[in-house]
Amino acid sequence: MVHIAAAAAVVACSAAMMEAVSLARRLAPLPRPVALVGETGVGKRLIARLIHAQSGRAGPFVSVHGGEVSDSAQPTLTGDERRVFGAAQTRLRGPFERAQNGTLFLEDLPLWPRAAQSTVLRALDEGLIAARGIERGLPLSCRLIAASQRALDDLVNDGRLLPAFRWCIGEFVIHVPPLRGRFVDIAALSYHFLAGAREELGGLGPTLVEPEALDSLLTYRWPGNVRQLRAVVEWSWVQAAASAIERIRITDLPPDVAHDDASRVAVDLQGRRELSRWAFERAGGSRKRAADLLGVHPNTIDNHRRAAAQ
Repeated sequence: MVHIAAAAAVVACSAAMMEAVSLARRLAPLPRPVALVGETGVGKRLIARLIHAQSGRAGPFVSVHGGEVSDSAQPTLTGDERRVFGAAQTRLRGPFERAQNGTLFLEDLPLWPRAAQSTVLRALDEGLIAARGIERGLPLSCRLIAASQRALDDLVNDGRLLPAFRWCIGEFVIHVPPLRGRFVDIAALSYHFLAGAREELGGLGPTLVEPEALDSLLTYRWPGNVRQLRAVVEWSWVQAAASAIERIRITDLPPDVAHDDASRVAVDLQGRRELSRWAFERAGGSRKRAADLLGVHPNTIDNHRRAAAQ
């Protein structure tokens, strides 16, 4: 079954991705930090927004990227009462304070300086925001979610992550799987982005993907994961729309996706069966429309569904 999380547009069809989404939903009501680990572009930010949306917290979702944090991290993260603009003294609110009663999302942990990790760790340990220039700390009431492209233990071993910080933010870890090999997710996301392109870019354009083009999408390794797939689908939609055709052809795909035969991932029989089940559900139980989605004979849909049910 295709699941789309209402507040975050997380499309999950494969067992691996559905498990990640299910775990995110189970952890959402808890106040403890959560770490999201997965390759770039797999959708860690969307999972973080899903957790925030289902956490019941009324405050905002605030994101801080590791590349934005300097070594002198405290005023950057916790705020500065003494920031002066001209003759006036104005309060600078840091992300901790802006995320009060909400969620603070720490992106790209490998880029976070150790000083910044110490600042976050201290705030969590003490439950206070130690803003510079304020004699007494402000109560901390935001929930932390952190994201990393690499395993947290590997970052500790490389000296990029403080061991105490690792255990503070990594008590609950959600592994977000890469897109390659998640054939049913590739198909579902392709049509999801195809519909989005029609809505956002406007005008009449393709609504289907021809079989040869779909096979290229399914078997490509997707080093940029979901982010790259979205860009490819939107580019292909523009190319096909210019020709006023209803299907995206293989000639509409970027050359590296269409013709990179050196690193293809084979679609096994189980993958084909999952694709048929997804297409049948998406088509509302119509064999013909399901077959059109995948570019196969309607009997193939029936055969795959019967085999999967056994």
